[in-house]
Amino acid sequence: MALLEVKNLKTYFFTDDGVAKSVDDVSYTVDRKETLGVVGESGCGKSVTALSIMRLIPDPPGKTVGGEVLFEGRDLLKLPEEEMRAIRGNKISMIFQEPMTSLNPVFTVGNQIEESVILHQKVSKEEAKKRAIEMLRLVGIPAPEQRYGEYPHQLSGGMRQRVMIAIALSCNPDILIADEPTTALDVTVQAQILELINRLQQELGMGVILITHDLGVIAETADKVAVMYAAHIVEYSKVDDIFYNPVHPYTVGLLGSIPKLNVETDRLMTIEGTVPAPTNFPVGCHFNTRCPWATEQCYKSEPPLQEIEPGHLVACFHWEKVKAERPTNLVEA
Repeated sequence: MALLEVKNLKTYFFTDDGVAKSVDDVSYTVDRKETLGVVGESGCGKSVTALSIMRLIPDPPGKTVGGEVLFEGRDLLKLPEEEMRAIRGNKISMIFQEPMTSLNPVFTVGNQIEESVILHQKVSKEEAKKRAIEMLRLVGIPAPEQRYGEYPHQLSGGMRQRVMIAIALSCNPDILIADEPTTALDVTVQAQILELINRLQQELGMGVILITHDLGVIAETADKVAVMYAAHIVEYSKVDDIFYNPVHPYTVGLLGSIPKLNVETDRLMTIEGTVPAPTNFPVGCHFNTRCPWATEQCYKSEPPLQEIEPGHLVACFHWEKVKAERPTNLVEA
């Protein structure tokens, strides 16, 4: 049994403009010491899926209307709020996307790490302080005793991101959800943070869900990849299959848009158009308005997520044609 199993999850937002189906029938699994990469453009439902797992969707207007989130065999969506609070931040932690807005500006970073430790570990204030300083040291922040008493605005972006990681890891979680953990950071700090998450994953035996736009990050860190588009998972497989044997037009488009060092070209491959609004998805395949392989069938019915090889799932009627006709130089050797 997987450590975390998301089954047919559906999260909708009921707005004045209509029902926004932000997550619609999403399924994936994560095990110990395994990293699942979730990729896709902004607005595809990656973060809403993560917030649904944590039960942090604001209600109203949002509501998880279907599916299961099984953690160690228990459905988190059916737990009383008190039991869920004991799991959230303790057994399952999340690094939120923007550390400056996620951290409270009126409390020191030490206070904010302590809060989680005192709540879940039932320790004294003095023990929680020692744990907070230990976590700051663990995530590579210099002079942790000094930083403990500083406020978020006194820290750089990279340090604030490390504080978020320290808060998330302070209770030794079984699952870590990292939502764009390296956004807006320079490449050196980005590499350090990814290396830190990987090291702590091996030490603590965590399962990691890594949400990102950066396919380079996915190639370096993920074991499995879920490619999301317009509230659905359109391709799901081991990382090597996604990079070297992509069979969904959207995955092919994402890989083709990556700059390559040894290929001379005037322009990068682009995916025409934008992600449709969740209140107005097209009939049939949600990717049909942007897909060069779309046919009449794609405009009439929605392709199911089917297994084409062991562990390799794709939602496309024409995956065989895509496989035969896709560019050969999508990924550098």
